[in-house]
Amino acid sequence: VATLLEEKGHLAAENRALREQLDSDAAGAAAKKLLRLQTQVEELQEENYRLESGKEELRARCSRLEQEARGLQVRAQELSGLAGEAR
Repeated sequence: VATLLEEKGHLAAENRALREQLDSDAAGAAAKKLLRLQTQVEELQEENYRLESGKEELRARCSRLEQEARGLQVRAQELSGLAGEAR
């Protein structure tokens, strides 16, 4: 009986150790996944910032080009009027 009780104690201790290891492995895997997700969020935030900056630059360029186009239209109308007068 004493031998069986001793063996039962050893098995219970081994069971506890295995459960702790399992919990530790699960926590480690969760921590790794969390770290991976945090890194992914940071990368996406950086990409979003870069895209927003590019969008603002394109808006400014578009505005400049629209103003230039309006100026060229006015100049073309003036030249057309001058060409009509010259005829």
